[in-house]
Amino acid sequence: MGAFGVFTIAMAFYATGQLSSTARSYDNLINHDDKASFLVAKGNRAMTEAEASIGNLLISTTTADNQNALHTLDAAHRQLDDFYTRAAALSSSQAAALNAIKTDADHLLSQTCDIAIKQGAAATAAAAVIASQATYMTGCEPAFGPIVARAAAIAKGLGEKADSEAGTLKADAAHAVLLTFAAILIGLAVVLIGGFLAIRTWLVTPIKALQNVMIELSGGNLTAEVAGGDRRDEVGGMARAVQVFKDAGLEKVRIEAEASQARQEAEILRQRSEAERETAAKQLAFVVESLATGLEKLAAGALTFRLGQSFAPEYERLRSDFNAAMEKLQDTMKIITANTAAIRAGTGEISVAADDLSRRTEQQAASLEQTAAALDQITATVRRTAEGANHAREVVGTAQADAERSGVVVREAVAAMSGIETSSQQIGNIIGVIDEIAFQTNLLALNAGVEAARAGDAGRGFAVVASEVRALAQRSADAAKEIKALISTSTQQVGSGVDLVGQTGKALQRIVTQVGEINSVVVQIAASAQEQATGLHQVNVAVNQMDQVTQQNAAMVEQSTAASHALAQETQDLSALIAKFQIGEAMSEQPVRHAPRKPAPRPAPPVRAAAPKAAAAGGGRKLEVVGNTAEKWEDF
Repeated sequence: MGAFGVFTIAMAFYATGQLSSTARSYDNLINHDDKASFLVAKGNRAMTEAEASIGNLLISTTTADNQNALHTLDAAHRQLDDFYTRAAALSSSQAAALNAIKTDADHLLSQTCDIAIKQGAAATAAAAVIASQATYMTGCEPAFGPIVARAAAIAKGLGEKADSEAGTLKADAAHAVLLTFAAILIGLAVVLIGGFLAIRTWLVTPIKALQNVMIELSGGNLTAEVAGGDRRDEVGGMARAVQVFKDAGLEKVRIEAEASQARQEAEILRQRSEAERETAAKQLAFVVESLATGLEKLAAGALTFRLGQSFAPEYERLRSDFNAAMEKLQDTMKIITANTAAIRAGTGEISVAADDLSRRTEQQAASLEQTAAALDQITATVRRTAEGANHAREVVGTAQADAERSGVVVREAVAAMSGIETSSQQIGNIIGVIDEIAFQTNLLALNAGVEAARAGDAGRGFAVVASEVRALAQRSADAAKEIKALISTSTQQVGSGVDLVGQTGKALQRIVTQVGEINSVVVQIAASAQEQATGLHQVNVAVNQMDQVTQQNAAMVEQSTAASHALAQETQDLSALIAKFQIGEAMSEQPVRHAPRKPAPRPAPPVRAAAPKAAAAGGGRKLEVVGNTAEKWEDF
């Protein structure tokens, strides 16, 4: 019985060790290769964020935007260093490659792209921004793709390795359960058969031999050999008791032969001894029958059976030892039942966790599909924005050219009107001279009339001529005044026109300047839209890669779920076999089975707008989500 207890405890430790080894292997799978693959993917995302930050830096024209872009770039740089370092620490097989990628990424961001970053940080004018973008496109941007591709290849390799280790873990778990189940069955069979043979060899056979000796002794055969008297157990006590009976018989014969006068006393002693022998035989028969019943109950699995009726004092220890053995066997089976229940609860928890992980992986795949669809729509929108910006740049360029030509025409008109104003001033001067001449002529005619009046009749004709000359001079003076007034008015109007045309020229010049500024802004918008389109394309590629990794994780989780369900079913079968033993009430400390957690429903993904492009990027695979589930990634 002690050997059976030791064997049972050893099997319990073995099963616990196998499950612990499986748990450690599963923990190593989750916390090393799988986690390293996730960290490499996050490092790639940080690399993409760093590239996007450089793009934002190169298209910004204000100091605040430049500082924000530099801050984002520095944070992304620190993140990718941290992710690659942690991934290298988790994956010893890919540590050298991941450290090399981290070194190349540091060299790219710290040295290769340093010139473009410094130019972008210092650039605020459109020409400087375009120059920094040219430096970035030629010397910096081509180096991002190979580094991201290398990291993606490592992440894919780690995912495949995790799939392989998951298959090995499944096989090991099934093998451990099978070995545990087989060892328990074999141990039970060996212990039952061994116990039966041991009791038969060490108890039943000697008792039957003693019974035969007692029968012979009761028949008067005092030469029968009593075996087992040297044993120190109950059977030895019985043998020694039989030997006493034998010695008593021999003594009786000796007494009968020695003294006939003691025959009456010897007869009384014989009758008394015969009664004692009959009583001992009945007691022995009762003991044998009780032990046979107990062994029959043990063979039937009734571990709650006990020998309740007391034996003779010399056999009482045999009854107590049998009951103690049954008690120990019952306690051992209770321990096995409790451990089996604990194993069943553990496998149930593993099944629930695997189902939960499967649902979360399915949710993540659906979210990635939604993200890819949204990115396709954003990429198309940004592309249309870039096209509209290019068209606006062409229209603004045409308007700027027309405004510049209008400015030239206005300047020519201003020059012409300035010439007209100058000519009007010269004409006014000439009219002033004519007015002075008319005034002088009028004075001369007046003097001539005075002189003609003095001359009398001789000067009358000359007086008439002088009067006509004076009248003509007066009309010339009047006409000169009118012309001078008209020219003065015309000069004022021409001056007003010159002022208006000058203001028009200044307004056109301002329009030309503003159109030039608008053209610069439109150029920046076009460049920014192009950079955004490029960045969104790279993000879309990364999301598609994450979608592939998520699909692989979903397949791995499905395999793990199937393995955990198979393990739970085999544990239930083991519990059914153990339930065939009647062990009474279960132990007080029963393992608590946690209720399975049901995830919250998740909204169905929207219809994907850019399905052809997403299908091409995802390798032609389409993820179909049935029902509603809820998503949490961080829980992946």
